[in-house]
Amino acid sequence: MGVWIGKLLPQKIKNRFFFSFVLFVLIPLLLLQLYYYRSTERLIVDKIQEQSGQQLDLMKTGFSEMKNIAFLQWIELERSRELVDALRDIRRDTDKQIESIQEVIDRSRSRAMPQSRYLHYSVADLNDFQASSAEAGGGPLDRSWNAKALAALNEKGESYRWVPGVPNDLPASVTWSSKLLTFIGTIRDGEALIGVLRISFDYETWLKDSAKNFPVLQTYYILDESGKSLVQTEPTGGIKNDIVKKFTPTSSNPAYWVEESNTMLYGSTWLLPERWQIVSAFPLRIYFGDLKLLEQRIFITFLILTSVFILLTLLISSSVTRPLKLLKNKMEGVVRAEMKTFLPEQAYRGELSGLARSFNRMVTDMHLMVDRLKREERQRESVRFQMLISQMNPHFLLNTLNTLKWHAIDKEDATAADICKQLGKLLESSLTDEADLIRLQDEIDLVEAYVRIQKFRYDDRFVVFYKFEEHLRYALVPKLSLQPLVDNCIVHGFPRMEKQGVIQVSVYQEGNKLVMEVKDNGQGVKEAERKKQRRIRKGIGLTNVRERLQLLFKKEAELELVEQKEGALVRVTFPILLATPYKSEGEEGRCGS
Repeated sequence: MGVWIGKLLPQKIKNRFFFSFVLFVLIPLLLLQLYYYRSTERLIVDKIQEQSGQQLDLMKTGFSEMKNIAFLQWIELERSRELVDALRDIRRDTDKQIESIQEVIDRSRSRAMPQSRYLHYSVADLNDFQASSAEAGGGPLDRSWNAKALAALNEKGESYRWVPGVPNDLPASVTWSSKLLTFIGTIRDGEALIGVLRISFDYETWLKDSAKNFPVLQTYYILDESGKSLVQTEPTGGIKNDIVKKFTPTSSNPAYWVEESNTMLYGSTWLLPERWQIVSAFPLRIYFGDLKLLEQRIFITFLILTSVFILLTLLISSSVTRPLKLLKNKMEGVVRAEMKTFLPEQAYRGELSGLARSFNRMVTDMHLMVDRLKREERQRESVRFQMLISQMNPHFLLNTLNTLKWHAIDKEDATAADICKQLGKLLESSLTDEADLIRLQDEIDLVEAYVRIQKFRYDDRFVVFYKFEEHLRYALVPKLSLQPLVDNCIVHGFPRMEKQGVIQVSVYQEGNKLVMEVKDNGQGVKEAERKKQRRIRKGIGLTNVRERLQLLFKKEAELELVEQKEGALVRVTFPILLATPYKSEGEEGRCGS
């Protein structure tokens, strides 16, 4: 997963700057702007919805108040003795009778002002007499409305009821709306039915007047139970059926619905028991039009800032990547120019100046390192040449010894032949075996060959004993490390000695160290130093062993010369390494660690 992500990420620093800026600055800023814009939209919708709900509640309350006023007016007029007397007037002076009824109605209406201006009153007896509110004038048109009203009441045995519909008996001079809700109720003198009262509620005019008084101007509709629009405050526009179906009389509180395009906010409250509903429609574009303009300005500003930021990002990244690219070209030119290229430090500032100084120091150090490597290479070649030369001398000497050995054998001189054989064994080991470490058993074989030669020289005036555990036979030791120690005992310990010389070679393990000790019973270190004769060639035995130990084991090896009461002791300590011998007799000389 991480590999794929790494491949998708830009590789160049300039592109990484741009990618980081887009990912961590531009995109979060854009999302933040969108979030703030949507939050502002939601806040505006919530505020408008709250205000619209309050206005719908006022509408519903006002509608109910108008119905209550009509109901109270009926109770008051039914109990009015003057209205009963006017209806029972048998003088049949119609004009005075109508005038009397109008005065009673006007006094009742004056107590309900100003709401009574939306109510129209009509009174009729059981015969042909009718009277209407004073503003109607001109006389009635429908002479049978009283009979129809009484029939509607008697149908369910009610004394009053609300009847939605349009009366068709209004005079031509009436300027009322044709959208009316009619209240009809009986007028009785005691138990006797003497007439009927009709109060028509002009809810269209009431709706339009009420909508004008609200702070938030909206279009209001009154819909019947089928969803058909009965009246609306604006002559144009309407409500789609699918929107009407979203409002059901499940709650007494207003319900709301916002179009997906945020162009219109609808609210609805129900009028029961008529199962009508008042619906408000608020065009959100009135407010969101300014928001759209604000949104455009925000995005224009965002694009301008983005362009400026991109330009600055490119300039900043170029100010970093351009010197780095120059530095890259210079570094590539170092090889072509044999590391003789340097950067002008004064041309850079800040961290790049420090980088240029470091580059120049690196080039200088590389010059010094190359020079040192060249000197070391020349030294290694010289050492290799000397080694090849030194290897030739033992080779010629070994051939000469073989010649002398066969000559001694021909002359039947066994002693000389044995000496040549042992010396050849030592020379052959130095020529053929290139390993630095050999098994302890092989090292002891070399020591025995050397001792046999020295015994012939010193006429068997010393003996050598070996002491080590069996498993240490395969311990790895530096080649020719015991022979110089034994040689040191013979040369410095036994000169001009009258007694028998004894050399004890001991090898043992001490923790994770291997200890090799060579002890003699000679004259001792101090006496040997005191009687030391001037030698033509400087001794190299112990020094050679010590240096080889340092090369092989660094600080983990140690060589020490210990003074004894009789003779001297040389102790060599280094990490133990055990080899596993091969079972095959033919592979005896091989070992694995």
